[in-house]
Amino acid sequence: MKKGNPKNLDQRDRVMKYEERPKVFDFTDRDPVLDIEATSEYPVMYRALGTEPRTGHPYNVYDDIRTEPYVVSKTLETIGDSVRRVAAGFVKREISHVVGIGMGTSQFVGQAAGPAFWQWAHLTTEDRDSVEALTSEKPYDCEHTALLCFSGSGSTVDTISACKTFTEKGAYSIAITSIAESPLTKITKDTIACVGGFDTGGSDTFHYATRLAASLALAIELGKERSVSDLDFKELESQLKSVPTAMAKRLDEIDKRCWSIAKHNARMRSALIVGTGPNYGTAEEMALKFDEMAHIPAKAMVPTRHLHGALGLTDERIQTIILAPENNASRWIEQIADATMVLKVPSMAIVPDKEKVISPMMDYVIRVPISNEHLFALCVVPAIQMYPTTVL
Repeated sequence: MKKGNPKNLDQRDRVMKYEERPKVFDFTDRDPVLDIEATSEYPVMYRALGTEPRTGHPYNVYDDIRTEPYVVSKTLETIGDSVRRVAAGFVKREISHVVGIGMGTSQFVGQAAGPAFWQWAHLTTEDRDSVEALTSEKPYDCEHTALLCFSGSGSTVDTISACKTFTEKGAYSIAITSIAESPLTKITKDTIACVGGFDTGGSDTFHYATRLAASLALAIELGKERSVSDLDFKELESQLKSVPTAMAKRLDEIDKRCWSIAKHNARMRSALIVGTGPNYGTAEEMALKFDEMAHIPAKAMVPTRHLHGALGLTDERIQTIILAPENNASRWIEQIADATMVLKVPSMAIVPDKEKVISPMMDYVIRVPISNEHLFALCVVPAIQMYPTTVL
């Protein structure tokens, strides 16, 4: 078995159904308060997941990250029919606006995928936290609104509540989840079920990658259904399907690079992660993984947020991380890179293979073989999650 492959990899070779989920810890055999109080010895999260906690490397979450090229590839192989069915549903209902809802990583999937719907399908989108969507109402035209409900487990209570509310008002709701026939799928109009099943580390990792891949596939299919004429969708589909292979070929190299960088930055005070367009969602996901995994506070921001405020926050113990695919924001990204040199603060960039402007200004560089900003957001997922894990 290759390094990092989880023992339950065979489980991830198919769409997992809700009734096949790992046995959930039964709190009824003792006072649940006692288990919550003892979470430092045996985290309650792992009891719920049905996995043994690991207190040293490789952590459960590291194994989950290492599966990403595989589960993304399998997801793209299996979701074709459901993606085409959902796209046809968009056209039938004359959908004009898309709302992605979820919590944490699930919301960031919507952030990263949203711009692809704008550019590839000419549809407006927004992302919303599930509870905010419940408590702060907007006057949506629900009849012509699609609701993409992101939940890795399909059991997120607040997302289910928000989805139910929107669906009852007439929205076209679609569950995008890793668990088929889970509670979320029971209340939505349709489902796109990704490969993967339950994670082992309790911090949505491959869920993020597979649901982002599924969302990009849907955006492409919608562009075709809506007869968007200025794009080569056959080429886009080919490029999307090639991403898992590109991820797999570069995975060991990225793993080693993350370790080498982490050795010099393990005691950082904080991290500022700069991304734009679809990669603002990437920055949010990376920041969350610093929070969750490394217990290092991190902030995601667009370039001007950094230049107009966070510039004064940088110092020798705060690392600036730049996500720099090909996009229209390069001159602002270059200003940030230049500022890290002037201020002599630790810096790192994740860039395409052919990038030559930002990378020479950085202390550390991770390269990926994808330059399209939408596909870059998918291809860099192992790197943005693995680096916080190795810092830990």
